[in-house]
Amino acid sequence: MGLLIPQASSLVMADHQADATVYHWWVSDGEHASIKVIQQYIEARGMHWQDRAIAGSGTARFGDVLKAAVEAGEPPMASQVIGYDIHYWASRGELVNLDDIAREQEWDEVVPYGIQTLSKYEGHWYAAPINTHSTNWLWLNGDLFRRLGGVAPDTWEDLLSMLEEARKLDIVPLAIGHEAWEHTLLFEAVAAGAGGAEFYRRAFLELDPTALDENLLLAIFQRMSQLREYLDEDFSRITWNQATRLILSGEALLQVQGSWVDGEFSYYGYIPGQDYACFRFPDTQGMFLFNSDQYMLFEQGPGDEEARREFVSTLMDVDLQRDVNVSSGAAPARVDVPGDAFNPCGRQAISDMRSTNMRRTLMGSIAMGNANPPEVKNAIYQVVSDHLYGRIDDEEAVHRLREALMNHSAGR
Repeated sequence: MGLLIPQASSLVMADHQADATVYHWWVSDGEHASIKVIQQYIEARGMHWQDRAIAGSGTARFGDVLKAAVEAGEPPMASQVIGYDIHYWASRGELVNLDDIAREQEWDEVVPYGIQTLSKYEGHWYAAPINTHSTNWLWLNGDLFRRLGGVAPDTWEDLLSMLEEARKLDIVPLAIGHEAWEHTLLFEAVAAGAGGAEFYRRAFLELDPTALDENLLLAIFQRMSQLREYLDEDFSRITWNQATRLILSGEALLQVQGSWVDGEFSYYGYIPGQDYACFRFPDTQGMFLFNSDQYMLFEQGPGDEEARREFVSTLMDVDLQRDVNVSSGAAPARVDVPGDAFNPCGRQAISDMRSTNMRRTLMGSIAMGNANPPEVKNAIYQVVSDHLYGRIDDEEAVHRLREALMNHSAGR
């Protein structure tokens, strides 16, 4: 459907256009299409869009570039941000307080509670969320899925059976890239499936040391070792979106990855239910491990108060959140956006987001920094990636993970 973009507001259509300088990390083909949607909405409000795209998915690579700009006295008006990085910038006093516009647009009523805990710092709004990606998805090549019987793997045993059958066809059973965040994304789905929602919340969100049962953690890493046997031997040399293209080409059966993969498929014209299939990772049905892309505004960045308000108001617009997430594959960050325009995977994501928000099983993704602060996330990254590469065995991984989580728990 076409974009129903509102006309420019008189707030910024004064004697000159306001500059909307924006940093973001949406650089893949599907992500580039999604950022264009935001750009069109912003320009329709009378602002001049100037962006800088830095690959990094909210990692230190992106953060280092942003910090350098801020320290040089040249912050953008706005920057994409995820998870606890919002709290880092807010604690430094660098961000514009968004309480007034949040109250005016009733963000407390429409944004899921789990996302609000990251958007707010010390009870105040400092970031505007634009989506609710979920990470506990299986993405399968449609033709290969049908060759293997066309039945969704509901349990761990179902998944292993499907991967084994794929190996017999001499295709890559499980595609993944080389970065630690991808390995941790796989780990969090395995952990949530093996331990359940209460375990995931207590162990990784609350950092409760009493939740770190050694036998359960060992079972999780044993499952990760089982999955290692189904990876492409070249996985250490590819990126997440290159792994996605292996699914598209039929060289690999499936990928465990966030809903941004749906945006990649859509960009290339692939049809869910025909060219590809989407299912929740086995035993995580009823859970929504989320990553929410948000935008924070810098106090010392360009733009006056009216332009900033217009920018944020536009990001939280129901129509923008519909259109950008039809493109991106995510659910909107608002629970009141109609799902009619979304494809079946998108409609499922919206339904899951709303139901898990009510049950409090909408929980932050470890891999994407929505579960815990950067120092905890990075400690988990190191253990999980070392284990997936086979540098440490299951028992050592359990020891190191428990040690890391308990050390950080003690520091709270």
